[in-house]
Amino acid sequence: MHNFISRIVVRGSVAALLALTAVGGSHTSSAQGTDGEGAGTLGLSGPAVMAIVSIVDQRIAVYDAHGGVTQARVSSGRTEYETPVGVYSVLQKNRDHVSNLYEDARMPFMQRMTWSGVALHGGALPGYPASAGCVRLPNKFASEIFELTKLGTRIIVARRDVAPVAFSHSALPKPQLAAAEAVLTRTTFDPLADEQGKGSVFEPDLSNWPERQATLDSLRTVADEKAATAKAAAAPVEELKTTVKTRAAAVKKATGTKRTAERAKSRAEGRVTQAERRLAAAKQPATIKSREDALAKAQAGLDEAEAKLAEANAEVEAAEKAHAAAEQELAAAEAVFAEADAAAKEARRKTLPISVFVSLKEQRVYVRQGHEAVTDAPVTISNPETPIGTHVFTAVDFTPGGDDMRWTAVSIGPHVPGQDGYGKKAEPTPTDAVYAGAALDRIALPDDVSARISAALWPGSSIIVSDEEQSKETGESTDFVVLISGEPQGGI
Repeated sequence: MHNFISRIVVRGSVAALLALTAVGGSHTSSAQGTDGEGAGTLGLSGPAVMAIVSIVDQRIAVYDAHGGVTQARVSSGRTEYETPVGVYSVLQKNRDHVSNLYEDARMPFMQRMTWSGVALHGGALPGYPASAGCVRLPNKFASEIFELTKLGTRIIVARRDVAPVAFSHSALPKPQLAAAEAVLTRTTFDPLADEQGKGSVFEPDLSNWPERQATLDSLRTVADEKAATAKAAAAPVEELKTTVKTRAAAVKKATGTKRTAERAKSRAEGRVTQAERRLAAAKQPATIKSREDALAKAQAGLDEAEAKLAEANAEVEAAEKAHAAAEQELAAAEAVFAEADAAAKEARRKTLPISVFVSLKEQRVYVRQGHEAVTDAPVTISNPETPIGTHVFTAVDFTPGGDDMRWTAVSIGPHVPGQDGYGKKAEPTPTDAVYAGAALDRIALPDDVSARISAALWPGSSIIVSDEEQSKETGESTDFVVLISGEPQGGI
């Protein structure tokens, strides 16, 4: 077992805290708009790394990788439709979303948090929780942060407002990025294939780290080549689908002709039978002769019907054989495409941030990348009978030199009854780095899992540690969704 977390080291804690909390600083702005429409000047100098929603304070704070933050008022879920406290990410973006649950309600600048219907979006802000589970934002603010978030941007919903702090630890994973063949394998989701064609996936900005940029470029080149191979493999699949459809129609047509021939033969057999009975009943030579002629004519008709049926049978057999051959060709082409497509998606995912979830309740560690499961394994957590809390550690950028990561920590505190009082103006409380580090001290990961994490550790990667298990909302095409027990979960 590899000692994943050993001892906490908080470097320059006061300066780091000020740089990353929502209090003061040249990058900080307040977007409190009195009517819920104004958003103020954004204090972000780059893409959003995370957003933290406070239920009690009815406020959202959006952070970038450099300590920049901007805030706005929100309206979260009302009683029985509460926005659940927990950890989410942006799963989908749509500028002009219309709800299919709530009478076609408009949800402009929608950023989906769960597939069951919880999202950030523009809307009315009465000053208290009023939504059906979503987090409403001032419309102008919603439009501005829509441009700064990506698929995969972390969203944390907390009871009270909490701010991330700079965080370092001697055993946090260090990047060991391979040039073209990263360790991670297996998954089926293409993170770029957003269902609505809206939004792009979170990708690290490595402009300050030329060596890391070269590594990422190498991976992207491989991904582009494999994507081109998959695209080329898709063309014959589409052509063969058309061929299969055409040949299926030919089988249907030939089968119809055969059925017509079968009915014609049946009628001809009936005429022969009737002619035979009439001939058998004839007594006079002239009648016999007449009915022999009728029988011969009926038999000729039967012979012709049988010939046409034989021809129809041959046509059906040929059509079915051609159809089966086309289906076999299609199956072979689809197999080639599936292999090429899987390789392309896997190569693409290697360029994306990784997510790790350590669950005290399940005593397991889970790894996801590109919104799909990669691996999971048992994990050793000391004193498992003692709660560990819920903490999110985010790799926001490389350190100078590009050989390590700069991390932040956010801890979601427990619900303290009697401290609700919606709309408080209190500043966010900085995360207690010692408390977060104490949780990490108890965890040890298997060596192979640690190696997988280090091999895919781009900026934007995160490690979630929690008492909780994965929510049922964690599934295909999601990052981890972790809901805090003891909190209302009406929105789910």
